[in-house]
Amino acid sequence: MSSKGSTLFTVGTLLRHAQDAGAPVRLLVQGRWLDGRIVGADGLGVVLDDGNAQQVLVRLDSIVAVSFSRADIDDDAGEEARAHGRRQRDPIEAGPVGGSAA
Repeated sequence: MSSKGSTLFTVGTLLRHAQDAGAPVRLLVQGRWLDGRIVGADGLGVVLDDGNAQQVLVRLDSIVAVSFSRADIDDDAGEEARAHGRRQRDPIEAGPVGGSAA
């Protein structure tokens, strides 16, 4: 192993990034793709709204993959922009793994 720190990409990191942007997501859960927007999330799960009056609660540990369009996150003309606005975002990254909190 090299002396450089490792980077950990998590389902939660990607979901938080999509939720902050108000972007639609696709979640792979038990071999099926679920589509919608994240309307609620905590450390255990997310509530996904499909836009057709259906919502589903999905446990984070059940999500195998997360997919969303980079264009949806970077789009400044989005009709459902959050109160804090949209901004150009850098690629999604997580911090080093194994470091101690300061």
